[in-house]
Amino acid sequence: MADTVEMKIYQALVLRAQAFVAPAGVTVVLPGVAYSPTATSKFVVCEMHFNRSIETDLSLVLDPIRQGFFRTNVMWPKGSAIVDGYNLAGQLRENFRRGTKLLRADTQVRIDEDPEIGVLVTGDTHHTIPVTTRWRCYPQVPA
Repeated sequence: MADTVEMKIYQALVLRAQAFVAPAGVTVVLPGVAYSPTATSKFVVCEMHFNRSIETDLSLVLDPIRQGFFRTNVMWPKGSAIVDGYNLAGQLRENFRRGTKLLRADTQVRIDEDPEIGVLVTGDTHHTIPVTTRWRCYPQVPA
């Protein structure tokens, strides 16, 4: 059975996250990977989200435009300099900057707008700084 477009999209974005060189002492946690942080751990949690596709072909022959977002949550310990957490969020934004094109087999995932750094959320042990990367995968021409 051939790989689906969804699988290729997922792989392209996860490979980009894996290629990110995190600062010393920061762990990047990929989707579905178990991780047990401590109250002083500095880490990034990656999430994959698919949204509703956009149909563009009345004949229903071409694939729709698939879209979604890839969220990376900077988890910064309370009591540590939050400016360093924002610096890490900026590095993640740069890693997924607008104009990025990710190719996986015959599927291209495009990031056409700069990722957005969301509001600071304060939890029991960590501050969370979300970085949301919106992506699109345009229809592939049938062979």
